[in-house]
Amino acid sequence: MKEILAIGSIALDDVETPYGRRENAVGGSLIYFSYAASIFSKVALVGVVGKDFPQETLKDLEKRGCDLEGVEVKEGLSFRWAGVYRKGEEDPQTLRTQLGLFGSFQPEPPASYLKTKILYLGNLSPSLQLSLLKKIDHEIAAMDTMNHWIEGHRKELLALLEKVNILFINRREAEMLSGESGSVPACYKLLEMGPETVVVKRGESGAFLCSQRIVSALPAYPVREVVDPTGAGDSFAGGFLGALSRGEALSKALAVGIAVSSFTVEAFSVDRLSTVSKEEVEGRLRKLRAIVSF
Repeated sequence: MKEILAIGSIALDDVETPYGRRENAVGGSLIYFSYAASIFSKVALVGVVGKDFPQETLKDLEKRGCDLEGVEVKEGLSFRWAGVYRKGEEDPQTLRTQLGLFGSFQPEPPASYLKTKILYLGNLSPSLQLSLLKKIDHEIAAMDTMNHWIEGHRKELLALLEKVNILFINRREAEMLSGESGSVPACYKLLEMGPETVVVKRGESGAFLCSQRIVSALPAYPVREVVDPTGAGDSFAGGFLGALSRGEALSKALAVGIAVSSFTVEAFSVDRLSTVSKEEVEGRLRKLRAIVSF
């Protein structure tokens, strides 16, 4: 049985922020998630890349204990995204999206992947997420989504929500999907749609979690310079599920997700995230605990 099985995108990004510009930066939901989750747990990956993707990144993930049997390296181009983060704006302006091999991606997990403790379904079409959910034996299923699926595939998405344990979603998408105004009302409404736990990612305002058992909210860790926000949400999910796989409670997992994602934004791509140790995460958890104590 795998500890965590993650399925999602692997990409090359051209990113511009007020702190600079980086071309051909490694990215994609699967990369950010796996670097974060592998701080705590073993991760098996399912994804597709072209020969243009740097092999040293894949080798680095293997050194961290990740299982890459499910990553296909094919002739062709990797998924590419280009965007700009303007000063004072939380969301990027997308300049270019080229799906490449990811556009025809039909995940076929190896036989050894068909049983896992935690299944993470990254940002894929709801119909594809649902087929994978049925195919893979799991204890906990978690998923992410985006406005494109909310707007154009709502029926399939609602059917999927009834079958997952944890939904990760950002504030604006939570409002869009729930029809509620405000992340807290939206979170409770989404909980009624089926997931056992809903986690609303609120950027620099932190995160809000609600489930049938607990409600928890934490601020973001105060990072002095947000160099590149790309991948913060995916690394948050990786930290959260990595902690959950170690037996941590939901409230602790929420704090770990916030702490881990705070490292991601300190540099472009996975430059900072790839060097983070458990001890560094624990250090930020202690500081976060001090911030919320009074």
